[in-house]
Amino acid sequence: MHRPAPLSRRAFIAGAAALPLAGLGAARALGQTSGTVDVVIVGAGAAGIAAARRVAAAGLSYALLEATSRPGGRAVTDTALFGRPVDLGALRLYDAAANPLVALGTQAGAPLYAAPDAARLFVNGREAREGEYEDFVAALRQGERAIGAAGDAARDLPASRVLPDLGPWAQNVGIVLGPATCAKDLDQVSTVDFSRAEPRDAGVFVRSGLGDFLASLAAPLAVRFDTPATSVDLGPRLVQVATRRGNVGGRFCILAAPPSLIAAGKLRVSPLPTRYRGAVERITLGAFDHILFEWPGNPLGVADDETLQVKAPDGRAFTLVARIGGSDLHVVEVGGKLATDLAAGPPQAGASYLKEALTGAFGATVAGKVGKVHQTRWTREPYALGAWSCALPGAGNLRRAFTEVVNGRLAFAGEHAHETLWGTVHGAWASGERAAQQAIRALGGGNAATLAQ
Repeated sequence: MHRPAPLSRRAFIAGAAALPLAGLGAARALGQTSGTVDVVIVGAGAAGIAAARRVAAAGLSYALLEATSRPGGRAVTDTALFGRPVDLGALRLYDAAANPLVALGTQAGAPLYAAPDAARLFVNGREAREGEYEDFVAALRQGERAIGAAGDAARDLPASRVLPDLGPWAQNVGIVLGPATCAKDLDQVSTVDFSRAEPRDAGVFVRSGLGDFLASLAAPLAVRFDTPATSVDLGPRLVQVATRRGNVGGRFCILAAPPSLIAAGKLRVSPLPTRYRGAVERITLGAFDHILFEWPGNPLGVADDETLQVKAPDGRAFTLVARIGGSDLHVVEVGGKLATDLAAGPPQAGASYLKEALTGAFGATVAGKVGKVHQTRWTREPYALGAWSCALPGAGNLRRAFTEVVNGRLAFAGEHAHETLWGTVHGAWASGERAAQQAIRALGGGNAATLAQ
């Protein structure tokens, strides 16, 4: 059956040059230096790893502090739940041609493979007819154009307010453009922030897990695990970072932790000028979770790693990623208020939702074949408090503050600190490299070869 070409940049979203690993062995000792270091890096997610690699390559000492017992941040691979690698957070690497992480993975021989370049649409338990595909794609592009046009015209409004009447496809379009893209419902999305997002293709998967791949990039680095920072004080000469394991002093600080921790009072930054405080309060993390489940026998007859948009007879709409890595493992993706409510619910909330959704879409017999279920709860993770960032209405221009140096001694890093690649691992990595270069410049420069990049 004919299906339309792949949809636009935000249709189905789950999500500086690369430095080689060589030469980081010496930097490992620098990272373990006691007392004052050149750069204190708070957070060993993608941004913190990228920052530490570049700082180390410049010959500067660093302390890389991680609150949890593992690197990777919101990219984590689990092998115990289902007996195979499964990503509980970030799932894909976008824009393979320009993504430095894809280049690093290729160089290292990581098991990367491309996701299918088009999604499928299911309506009332069957694959959509050609006319239904055309209607859905038209509605999706109409909605996306309306939000993008408002943002491009600097009309910073709730994205929901500029949507035209999308008829029977309104719920599906709202899910794709809202929770699946922004981790928020569209009434909580800035049209300006939405319009600035770079195009995202179907992406690349890592067969061994994206979280595992990031951990491999952190392996040459000295990371102080189980060391949550509680405050960052920007003094006239040094930055003092207080942790539950004592204080760490540095000439510069890269804050590669989610702004949600500052907003929640779990990490204090002083002084934090009003401009940056406003960014912390308005560039907030949304909710996005995976309901992972075993579904043997390929009951829908779909290809490996296909993304499905589902429109059920009961009116429910949802996104499903099928047969992860060719296995019987599937993922229903939930975001926005629904994800928040399920995360706050009882332990079986995700499984109950899954059963109702699959029954409504495909019938009780097919839904009854579901095996083990696991629900992520990123809004409840104490050192994340959310999935990824999207500006609230009226705050689309505040993200720029996260790209600036504060008081000559602090740079932000993380997906929230990239104006066009927010919500992606690529964006977090790029922001870490940018923050590292800001630190190197502020400290008078490192190796000439690094500065020339």
